[in-house]
Amino acid sequence: MAGTLYICGTGESNKLGVGDTKDRESPAVVETLADVPIVHVACGKYHTAAVSSAGDVYAWGLESSGQLGLGAAKQKAPLPVKVDALSGIGVTELSCGLYHTLALTASGEVFSCGFGGSFFSGAGGLGHGDRNQLHDPKRIAAFGPDTGVIAASVSAGGYHSMVLDTEGRMWTFGRGEWGRLGFGDSSDLLEPQPLSEWEELRPSVAMVGEQHSACLSSDGLVYTWGRNEHWQLGYEVVGLLNSGQSFDAQPEPTVVPLPEGLPPVVHLACGELGTAVLLQDGSIWVWGMRRYFEPTAVPDTAMITSPVVQLQCGASHIAVRTAEGRVYTFGTGTALAMRKVDRKQWQLAEMTATELDGRQVLQIACGSNSTAFIVQD
Repeated sequence: MAGTLYICGTGESNKLGVGDTKDRESPAVVETLADVPIVHVACGKYHTAAVSSAGDVYAWGLESSGQLGLGAAKQKAPLPVKVDALSGIGVTELSCGLYHTLALTASGEVFSCGFGGSFFSGAGGLGHGDRNQLHDPKRIAAFGPDTGVIAASVSAGGYHSMVLDTEGRMWTFGRGEWGRLGFGDSSDLLEPQPLSEWEELRPSVAMVGEQHSACLSSDGLVYTWGRNEHWQLGYEVVGLLNSGQSFDAQPEPTVVPLPEGLPPVVHLACGELGTAVLLQDGSIWVWGMRRYFEPTAVPDTAMITSPVVQLQCGASHIAVRTAEGRVYTFGTGTALAMRKVDRKQWQLAEMTATELDGRQVLQIACGSNSTAFIVQD
């Protein structure tokens, strides 16, 4: 279903697409796309992208490394701009990372653009076998009908990427620092490689944050790996990879120890600094965000009266959408879509923005400090 795009959060780099860099505490319509039915939106730390019902892709915000895919180096795109190279090719899903973007097509192909890396900073998560910056989106050769590896989902992080294929295999590539690729070391990978030792997990969800990765196995267990500086892994790690401090890293997928007796996890979301999960009983647990050292139940989830169908995680907030199209947020910051006088920090609350006039929300997306909403017309 298609609808009108609204967005809120911090406005740096024009990532809100409203023509200025002011913060928006309440959802603001993206006026440039007001007459364009939107079916999908993705938010990064400094840029945003969306897909229309006609199959056109639009992007806006910071264009420092080609992450908008506009074909020429620009500092910013303050308003949405059509990405010709991705429009009309069947893009169904986008993922905006720190400085790169991934696009998934209906046929299972994956395109990438943006920061490719350098000798000094390692790989950038584009997956083309080099460290070149790409201002024009390019298909990653590993995925597509001609290779027999059909991509099912894509996730762009800080400088690494994850692709889950239709056979339940996880493919990671990009910067390997802190073990975020899951291969037991910190080596970079310039091309996608499957995590073959973990194929038995057959995950239904596989995602990355800025410096960590996570997946949800077929038996309802959550595995995380990568950096643990903000406790985003959900468990203590001692003496790995670098200085030996407890916050260093875990270089291979490891089960998150949720409290005993809980029902299976049915969905997960990675943000810049943390991880959140939805359990079969409707409860939501979160860890990381510089606040939660171990999995912690989100309070007040009993107020959610219909099944949760979508869970998103930002740097210091989470958002959930129900089957009825209602949205609840938790955390802190302008991305909560609450007016400052009504905002509740670290308590779940229903979003009641008058700008949406009670209409059904069809999709949500969280960036580091932003939240986007596709709202039924």
